[in-house]
Amino acid sequence: MAEQLDHLPFERQEPVTERRTRPGFGGVKAPDNKVAYAQQLLEQLETSSERAEEEVPGFDERLLLRLEVEGLDSGELEAIEGLQVVSQEDRSVVVLFADEKGRAEFESRLSILAKEGTPKRQDILFAIRSFGVWRPEERMGRALFLEGVPKTPSFVVDVELWPLDRHDQRTAMLKSFEDWCKTKGATVLDRVNQPTTTLVRVRLSATILDEVLKYRDVRMVELPPRMSIPLHLHRIALSDLPTVPQPPDGAPGIVVLDSGLTTAHPLLGPAVGEAQSFIAGKTHEDEHGHGTLVAGLALYGDVLSCASKKQFVPQLRLFSGRITDENNEGQDRFIENQVEEAVRYFVKEHRCRIFNVSVGDARRPYVGGHVGPWASILDTLARELDVLFIVSVGNFLGTDGGPADWLTEYPGYLLTDDARLIDPAPALNVLTIGSLARHDLSQAAARNPNVVDHLPIARAGQPSPFSRSGPTIRQAIKPELVEYGGNWFVDVRAKGRPRGEFELGETSTNRAFVGGNLLASDSGTSFAAPKVAHLAGQLLRSYPHASANLLRALIVVHAEVPEASRKLFEAKFKGKKGKKGKKDEVENLRRVTGYGRPDLERTLTSTEQRVALVAEASIGENKHHFYEVPIPEDFIGPRKRRLRQVRVGLAHMPLVRKSRLEYRGSEFSFQVVHAPSLDDVARMFRKTPKDEREDIEGEIITFLPSKLARNRGTVQAATWTLKETPRWLPQEKLFVVVTRQVRNWALGEVEEEPYALVVVLEDATHQEARLYSQLRAKLRVRPRQRLRT
Repeated sequence: MAEQLDHLPFERQEPVTERRTRPGFGGVKAPDNKVAYAQQLLEQLETSSERAEEEVPGFDERLLLRLEVEGLDSGELEAIEGLQVVSQEDRSVVVLFADEKGRAEFESRLSILAKEGTPKRQDILFAIRSFGVWRPEERMGRALFLEGVPKTPSFVVDVELWPLDRHDQRTAMLKSFEDWCKTKGATVLDRVNQPTTTLVRVRLSATILDEVLKYRDVRMVELPPRMSIPLHLHRIALSDLPTVPQPPDGAPGIVVLDSGLTTAHPLLGPAVGEAQSFIAGKTHEDEHGHGTLVAGLALYGDVLSCASKKQFVPQLRLFSGRITDENNEGQDRFIENQVEEAVRYFVKEHRCRIFNVSVGDARRPYVGGHVGPWASILDTLARELDVLFIVSVGNFLGTDGGPADWLTEYPGYLLTDDARLIDPAPALNVLTIGSLARHDLSQAAARNPNVVDHLPIARAGQPSPFSRSGPTIRQAIKPELVEYGGNWFVDVRAKGRPRGEFELGETSTNRAFVGGNLLASDSGTSFAAPKVAHLAGQLLRSYPHASANLLRALIVVHAEVPEASRKLFEAKFKGKKGKKGKKDEVENLRRVTGYGRPDLERTLTSTEQRVALVAEASIGENKHHFYEVPIPEDFIGPRKRRLRQVRVGLAHMPLVRKSRLEYRGSEFSFQVVHAPSLDDVARMFRKTPKDEREDIEGEIITFLPSKLARNRGTVQAATWTLKETPRWLPQEKLFVVVTRQVRNWALGEVEEEPYALVVVLEDATHQEARLYSQLRAKLRVRPRQRLRT
């Protein structure tokens, strides 16, 4: 076994240069007939004002307008006094409040244009395609639209109000809506009042719902979450275990936010730090079983391996926050409130930094637009508290319309809208985990090899048949990772729905252990996520001062898509020729498997043949940072064909704002280039007058995924694979350029933002290579380089 070594720190070089901005598209094109265009908009503005009178009034007298725009940053609308952008729903739809002055200003400028004049900021008027109102049908959430209004006399809905930035306005809006509900006889059960999300859970009738759908301040009405946690226990006997010790002093804590914990379980009890319930009237005990299964995997990682060795030695401390009841529901409170309360409690009381969330809202698949409220709250908490959330993608159990044949339609159905990841999995500042199949042989097939009744849907190393797919907002890669979570098989004689969640599932700790069966098994993405949480805990144990950014970057950069998954999607798109077929194959594989399955040993330690260089820094608005990657002599020579890799990982946690389509306040990216010196690289990336600029050719070295594909996410990784030593080595040097681009709405909000960078060099063929020793020596003697002046 190779000697295990700590990863090596390295520093960026000076200077810090300003980001070069790319030229725009030349503004908004003026209409051919300005007079007719202005008259049409004036008529629409008048009609919208009349229709607004049919709405239930909001907390103030402002008019709510829905604008179709083109080629305009939504914030520019606020250049007209009296207008407040409320939300950008997609690239073309902006919702705003207009007071009497703002409405009059619109009319005045349009009237000037209608008389062939030139109004102030006419480019804003040219960008407006239409005026309208936010209609009742646009206020219906996906689940409410698909499932319809419940038939019971009263029922519960979640009402999302407009995400106003100002606290006083948001509070006034919330109070006004709650007071209105009381006058109508509706019962307010819970509320969320956050900068990113304003929610009210209400029990009401169908008649009141009709009025809510016309209420000015309502963005969306949705049915409450339906938790995606199917659970079927299958007992596995285990005996003659040695006594389970307590974790070592100072062991990092992992918090499982789930259905509670059976703290008396003999494999878990010695490691339990604290279990708390955040549901009124409920204890911390797991009445459902899901939380105890998840907890065992979070604590031990591969429970099946521990069982086969009959060795259960916890290295981490286990905490539990109960957020669902015995039916996996959140009762009358918003689960967003329970999660926030639990996270803040365990951070404050126990300094916990890793949280596993294996529950999600099956009624809210992400099909575009804004992320859900739960996701936005996790993004905000992760950034504020520097904690790492590990979130499962959710389970796809099929729909009334299919799949008609699970075997033949696999894996294609995983790419449909119904199988998209569910809230809170689309969150950007978390790690989202999909599922892989580990087993593909049922017990009956194992007992009798001649039996062909039980056909596995997935083979080992392929995506589980219930795993959901991405991407998330702005096409960012999700899930980032996959882990083993179970499989299903189809009984071809019995037909019907797939089976095998017990037999082909993942083994973990059993809530009902009193009968003597300490372990159970089940299938679901719920059981893939805690294995990554366990890895994060082990990483924090080795590097206790690592930020959540560094944890994410290290885990993702050491992930690899299983070969079985690659071959599956290659076969699926075999009939499509050329670049289009290959592009579909790669993109769809990434939608289901992300960057792949993480490797525990590689993530935790370096070796002489594989070295990870790690850096943490903060960068200003619209700036570049430069890192020279020292290349060891043994990486260059001997000059013969052999497999080598350079991997780069980057992670950051941007400020988010749910009211904006550009949800992230900033976008980070990295680019890998080679050049004779730091001066040459800095010159390429400096901000200069257009006539003095040098061309940036893009990424000179072929890293996959490409910069465009990876930089939409907040954790990114790419790999350069080489078999021959390039001609420019060792004459030129290798540099990583980290860039931060800040969105217009976030300028001035966060002057400097932290990030983590990881660079891995590996020689997979030359067993005598001394990369680690050579790199350590280079880093010890190298001073920080500065740009020559």
